[in-house]
Amino acid sequence: MEAILTPNAVEIIQLALAPIFLIVGIGTIVNVATGRVARIIDRARWFENLAREKPECINHKAKREIRSLNKRMKLANWSINFLIASAVVTCFNVIFIMVNGLISVNMNVTILIIFMFSMLLLTGGLLAFFFEVSVATATLKFIAIDTSEFELD
Repeated sequence: MEAILTPNAVEIIQLALAPIFLIVGIGTIVNVATGRVARIIDRARWFENLAREKPECINHKAKREIRSLNKRMKLANWSINFLIASAVVTCFNVIFIMVNGLISVNMNVTILIIFMFSMLLLTGGLLAFFFEVSVATATLKFIAIDTSEFELD
């Protein structure tokens, strides 16, 4: 048996490819965000061990960094949640594109609305990621300022 793709089927596949590439891009961003979460967890565990072994070392600077880690973790989790939701909605978009090509009902408005919703979720994920990076950068600036009082030989 020979598989024959009609021009309509080829067009449907071509239309579905753009959102699929978007899913790949979202996956890459999620990978970066989960890597950042891993670093945040490592740093939080380091502080946890320090508090257990040398509680006197947990001063106001350490507490400020711990609060920053907590804020960063929340933002990174929001980012990942938004990004994953965007990828899932984009998957639905691909399904609707395929269905739209197979049946005679015009679903163009539905497809556009779903795509816009996916873009809103993606924007939310990128904004949360941006704020997480901003908090991390601000924390590094505080650490640099705090350690500038020490002379290095």
